Amino acid sequence: MFEIGRVCMKVAGRDAGKLCVIVDLIDESHFLISGETRRRKCNVKHLEPLDKVVKIKKGSSDAVLKKDFEKLGFVVWNNKSKKSGVRPKKVKKSNVVEDEKPKK
Repeated sequence: MFEIGRVCMKVAGRDAGKLCVIVDLIDESHFLISGETRRRKCNVKHLEPLDKVVKIKKGSSDAVLKKDFEKLGFVVWNNKSKKSGVRPKKVKKSNVVEDEKPKK
């Protein structure tokens, strides 16, 4: 039932409800998945297999998977890394208040 190229739905975790493809078999209860989800190791209990199978090689890249997802009519994802921007410098607050009256 679970083989390389099987399209699955994540049913648990942060990526629940998203489609993924089994890319590699790690052991009897864990797979490497990729797709609308993050590319990562996943437990069998967190996947629901669908009836579609994509013909891919073991360990295929995300670029290959995107093309196959487009052929099946599924949503193509964007896994772009965040660009580091310039962080604003912290401004130290002074202890002096401008409108304060001098003490007698």
